Amino acid sequence: MTADDHPGDIIEIGGPVRDDRPRRPWRKWLPLVLVAGVGLAVYARTGADSRPDRPPAAPSPSATRAAASPSSATPRPAAPAVTELGHPLLGIDAGWQLYGRGPESVVRVEFARGRVTTTPVPALRSTGPVNFLIGPDRVVVRPLDAVPGYVVPDGGPAAEATDEFSRSGAALPGPDPTSVWVSEEEAGRMLLVRFDGRRTGQTLVLPRNMQGFAEPDGAGYPLVGATGGVYSLRPDGVRRITTGEVLAVGPRHWLARECDERLRCAAVLIEQRTGARRAVPLRLPENEVSRGLISPDGTRTAIWVSSPGALPRVHLLDLRSGGTVPVELAVDAGFFPQAMVWSPDSRWLFVADTVGQLHAVEVASARLRELGVVLPQLDQLAMRAG
Repeated sequence: MTADDHPGDIIEIGGPVRDDRPRRPWRKWLPLVLVAGVGLAVYARTGADSRPDRPPAAPSPSATRAAASPSSATPRPAAPAVTELGHPLLGIDAGWQLYGRGPESVVRVEFARGRVTTTPVPALRSTGPVNFLIGPDRVVVRPLDAVPGYVVPDGGPAAEATDEFSRSGAALPGPDPTSVWVSEEEAGRMLLVRFDGRRTGQTLVLPRNMQGFAEPDGAGYPLVGATGGVYSLRPDGVRRITTGEVLAVGPRHWLARECDERLRCAAVLIEQRTGARRAVPLRLPENEVSRGLISPDGTRTAIWVSSPGALPRVHLLDLRSGGTVPVELAVDAGFFPQAMVWSPDSRWLFVADTVGQLHAVEVASARLRELGVVLPQLDQLAMRAG
């Protein structure tokens, strides 16, 4: 990008590109997450699932019912426990549902019904990234490593994943709520499959010079880094998003950081459908900044910013004014941004903190609100639209 490409001043948002920053294990494979809807896929690092500073969970404040598994030589999967609160959570009356995954359970929060379902899950035999996929009637947990994953059907116990979900490699949200892109690395392509494991017949060829793994582009297609920039793979061909770096993705927009030949850098908001671009007057701190998530309405993006000697903290960036509002919430850089998700109406940002505790950020005020129910440790979050 040059000054001629986008009239106006070049906005400095982070200083020169630095190649000497310390690299975190697996970080280049962490996705940008995506859509505030169904079929969301995110990765998490399972090596940090066990958090010794996590306080023990208190008993549920309301009645909980759980069916006991009969004893046998081979233990049967534990049945889910359902907590009925008797009132909507956070005053939300919409039908969308929040899902969270931790080292021991998958949690489903139905806000309007005031219901929380906690399903015990088996431990994963992997220390690498994990795909967390939310389908119309089930959850799929699929490690990138060649180890077993599992499926959690709504209302049922966890079971070992089969068919296309038993493979290793990336799995990303598809273009509709019932589909998922799964990698077939030996063939250099991704296949579009249904959550019941059936193939749709659609495939995408992965570039030979691809860097790292494919990630969600926010709109239901793979995003890849390769020579010359960052690209979105579509059925009608490859589309370059930017020659710079992607800072954040959302259902309708991408936020990129681009620099001219004199290393003057600016933030650019890209409209996915038309490709229209406009400069955004963002001034990001010169400290390390994560890739983030753009709200469904395209007005804000959530990122974390790290400072020397301090834990990373969440910031909300206004994509219209360029203003930055810090949220008083520390996060684990190894799990971000898969430890957060926007609500479909863009009014709430849900974040898991450094010990896996879930917080609700009321976006208009940047204030933290508690759900009023005790949940187990959660490291990954995703949303199913109602």
